[in-house]
Amino acid sequence: IDCRKRLLPISDMLRRLGGYSSLWKPKNPHSLEYLKYLHGVLVKNEKVTEGNKRILVEALRAISEILIWGDQNDSSVFDFFLERQMLTHFLHIMRQDNGSTLCVQLLQTLNILFENIRHETSLYFLLSNNHVNEIIMHKFDLRNEEIMAYYISFVKTLSLKLNMATIHFFFNEATNDFPLLTESLKLYNFSESMVRIAVRTIFLNIVRVQDENMQTFVLTASKEYLKEVVDGIVGISIDLDQFVRSAENVQANRDRLRTKVDELIDAFHYVSELLMLGESMVDLSRLLTNRFIFPLLLNSLVPRSSDSAVLLSSVVTLFSIGQFIQIVNHKDLVHTVLTALLFEDATCLASQWIRADDSFCLQGLPTKGREGEGTSHNRVFFSALLSSLDVSMNDDYSAFFALYTIYAIFENKGDADELLTAARLPHASKRERLSSSSSDRDCDPRLMEALRLLVAAAGRSNCRLRTITLQLACLVLRHLVLALDSNEVHDQIRALAESTKKCLTARLSDAAFVHHKDLFVDMFDEEYVEFESFRLRLDVVGHELLLPPSSSPMSGLQLNKRIPSGREETTRATLQSYLHIRKLERDMADECEEELPVRVGDNPLVAVDDCINLANSDLLSCTVIVSPSNERQSRFLVADQLQLILVEPSGKAGWAVVRFAGLLQDTSISGEPSDSRVLHIVVEGAPRPSGISWRVGASRRQPLLQAKLLFDDHIRCMAGKQRLTKGRTAARELKHSALCAVLRLRPSLSGRGTPIDRLQRVNPFRVASGCAPGSVRKQNVQTEEGSEEDRPPDDPIPNL
Repeated sequence: IDCRKRLLPISDMLRRLGGYSSLWKPKNPHSLEYLKYLHGVLVKNEKVTEGNKRILVEALRAISEILIWGDQNDSSVFDFFLERQMLTHFLHIMRQDNGSTLCVQLLQTLNILFENIRHETSLYFLLSNNHVNEIIMHKFDLRNEEIMAYYISFVKTLSLKLNMATIHFFFNEATNDFPLLTESLKLYNFSESMVRIAVRTIFLNIVRVQDENMQTFVLTASKEYLKEVVDGIVGISIDLDQFVRSAENVQANRDRLRTKVDELIDAFHYVSELLMLGESMVDLSRLLTNRFIFPLLLNSLVPRSSDSAVLLSSVVTLFSIGQFIQIVNHKDLVHTVLTALLFEDATCLASQWIRADDSFCLQGLPTKGREGEGTSHNRVFFSALLSSLDVSMNDDYSAFFALYTIYAIFENKGDADELLTAARLPHASKRERLSSSSSDRDCDPRLMEALRLLVAAAGRSNCRLRTITLQLACLVLRHLVLALDSNEVHDQIRALAESTKKCLTARLSDAAFVHHKDLFVDMFDEEYVEFESFRLRLDVVGHELLLPPSSSPMSGLQLNKRIPSGREETTRATLQSYLHIRKLERDMADECEEELPVRVGDNPLVAVDDCINLANSDLLSCTVIVSPSNERQSRFLVADQLQLILVEPSGKAGWAVVRFAGLLQDTSISGEPSDSRVLHIVVEGAPRPSGISWRVGASRRQPLLQAKLLFDDHIRCMAGKQRLTKGRTAARELKHSALCAVLRLRPSLSGRGTPIDRLQRVNPFRVASGCAPGSVRKQNVQTEEGSEEDRPPDDPIPNL
């Protein structure tokens, strides 16, 4: 025992000096004393060996924790760290170790340290003596994924600390040396995408610092990098186009396409942020014009000049132009793009991308050939844009993106009102800033005619026009009409909408009375809800539209984004087109929609908690067994012309309180084979919009009530089933006739031709007034305040 007591202090001493493979752990690890101990560990383990790597890793991790704590709680911690030049020990360890363990821990420690430092004084101390620049320039084994991840994260963290006060710790004006920039740019073409994205962020953080000398250095050092950025956009665009040309419109391909589209859009946002930094990025604007906009995008809108030329499909070209105009805020560059697109001919093209083995390179174009082409095709790019709007022979694949590009031109962020006016593309906002005559607000007749033909095509049964394209065409038309503010144009578009609506109404006649009479009401209700809820957001154009239009329900696309398949989908697509054309007609007539949603009669429906008089009604007592909880409730079943109602008696004889009310038209009734006293009912709610998460085949309705009705005997069960079945049929006929009246179709009720004005619904119940139309609670309040006797209010006078 005495020997053990004598050995304990020796063991403790060895741990303190680093002679063991684990650190001494004090009760308070966040203290200056512990930092002094860790400093001793680094000093006594200056030479890195396999035996002390573990303790050095633990020491580095503990040092970072103490420094972060000291930055916020005890300034003497940093004083000691700097006084003993502990970063020098870090460098010494870094230079010795060729493995990954210590390098990873060292980079992780530095990253955590710089990420969490809050006090500027502490930051300045860490950045002094040029140690950080030495770490940046150290030749780490970047082939090691773990080292690369921590290294690029460390450099990115340093870039976030850049400002006018710290830039001189990184940029040496005397030697014209900037390791943070030069070492980062070496990694731009790294195979891992996350590294390339980090390099973008680092460069952006650097050029945001408005130091004149540093900016001059960046302009010179980043020329090759900016060229690589633009060529990277070219490569992304070509890769996207190759995929679009070869892929079918199925879910697996759409997932891959989303990644490619996101990559292109992210690149546009990145160059837009760089361009907004001012004159320092003038080279980037020139590179985008000379290497991307003209030789790739605009060149793809004219016929091929050589077999080796790289041309994008019209869909990807228009999508890229629209996205670029919509995202980029740089005024001069936006004006350059719009001027070329709206006014120039092919003579402005000086170069083109060509295939060279497995790569692409930029090659000049002969001036003479382009001059001859340009003289015969004035405004060739704008003409190509308008030609893409033609849907007379093909589907609307290119037409959608032509409309998208036109809308993006109207919504550009480059303040290009004068350009649009010169191109005869009226812009709505300029009416508030310019007091110009009506002659200045005309529209290019080719554009207006192309839009008219596109809208008129919606009325043809053989046209492969998707609803989303029609919706966008109506949106562009509204923009033009609003900007022109011409009664003549209003009348022309209104007449066009009326004519197209008549064609669509004629196509719906067979569906309403022959093919889908039983389903027509449900289809209309569902499509109307979808129409009311869907808002076309062109800032997030669906990537799935880049793939060829699909006609298969199995593609997973919503119906408005594909060609309908089969009679039912054709009817639904026609209903969608009808609703958009109807809205366009109402807008041109400056009228509000008063007929939709379809209503039957003027009396309000009975609601839960209403108090109704059932003295003259035929009631059926039953037990309601609600699924899936199997909760039992004693109720009375009532059915009027439109509703299934479950009530329980109130305190007054002949009166009852509504506990459930649902539409008979949405009720399904079936018997129970094993028990003749049971009815199964499912009352569905109103249709819901499909939304983003909707999948093909999924129901748009959720049941309001799913239950079994248990009657006293089979006679009452049969009576209940007959009453509900007949009521459902009558309710659907009423709704069908009301819908036909709205669509201006000839109504028919069970083949008897009952006029719609004879189908006014009269509520057979006395309903207590008060809470839409009444509730027990408010009825009692009214009785206490203004009535001499406790009685229900009088019946309302029915509208006969």
